[in-house]
Amino acid sequence: MAAKNKYYLFASILTLLFTFVAILQSFETVSVLGLTTEILWIPIWIAVVVLPLLNVYEIVVHPYDMNRYSWIGLMLNIVTILFVLRYFKLELLP
Repeated sequence: MAAKNKYYLFASILTLLFTFVAILQSFETVSVLGLTTEILWIPIWIAVVVLPLLNVYEIVVHPYDMNRYSWIGLMLNIVTILFVLRYFKLELLP
């Protein structure tokens, strides 16, 4: 179980780094489902949706275990979500 938490933490760190790279660099654009975006944003969007759910699942299923890796990963996912929202100029509240 601890190895799974470390993998999720590594994936969260990697997603955050990919987000910084995608913000600072420009890549080839593709059209997916009518949305034109750069190629690097597709795995970032998938990771931004899936990784917080996996970290929350690990925290909820194992509440009495030491799951600080899941908590750190979840915090990094929240930071990544905020950067993505700011980059695409999406507003959560009107």
